[in-house]
Amino acid sequence: FFIISLARNSWESIFRKDVLLSVLGVTFINGILFYALFFIGLKYTTAGNAAIVATMEILFSYLFFNVWRKEYIDSKHIIGVVLMFLSAVIILSPNISSFQTGDLLILLAVFIVPLGNLLQKNLRAVVTSDQILFYRTLIATPFLFLLAYILGEQVVIPSGSTWIFLLINGLVLFGLSKILWIEGIFRISVTKAISISGFSPIFTLIFAFFILKNIPSAVQLIAAPLAMAGIYLLTRKVNIVSQPMIFPLE
Repeated sequence: FFIISLARNSWESIFRKDVLLSVLGVTFINGILFYALFFIGLKYTTAGNAAIVATMEILFSYLFFNVWRKEYIDSKHIIGVVLMFLSAVIILSPNISSFQTGDLLILLAVFIVPLGNLLQKNLRAVVTSDQILFYRTLIATPFLFLLAYILGEQVVIPSGSTWIFLLINGLVLFGLSKILWIEGIFRISVTKAISISGFSPIFTLIFAFFILKNIPSAVQLIAAPLAMAGIYLLTRKVNIVSQPMIFPLE
């Protein structure tokens, strides 16, 4: 992120007070608090429960942006949001167990994310996505290392053979994907973006089938057409019917 920011040579806006406060807000919510709650929650629940609870981000985003903030969303897109939510729950449901304490922490983590996404969306109007991620990473990393130390986790220096996988993971998962995410929510609604990202369990089923030879259950196969229909509705262009202009008679 630092190299990209240097290449673009656009640092002026970051020193504005309002921009700096937004960067700190995004860093605290999405870079520190979210990961702290999520990873602490994982210590007290199962991965299946965590995945199911994480899908609630779709619902929280809809309530935050479209109910509380009154942002317009087309009725077809609402149906698409519901279909994507249902498909994700159906796919992940075989892995769920009884409710556990960690589920509350993960629920709180995804509850606060819409506010962070709002700050990121507004921040992107004046700052590039690479700068947002550079400052977010720069500020959040020491806090995450401190959290790992407090929780008793050991920071291990990986062997030479694993560096290539860490590099690929960092560039793709924590680099390219996050840049694309910020650019995406800058151009479309956050609710729509979150719902489209709900298609990832379908990709997981596909890769698990072809690479790991894991055969999906009949219940999980039901989710595929729901997700396809949801993606179709979410990516449809909203048709705005123009009204004829009427001039008053004199």
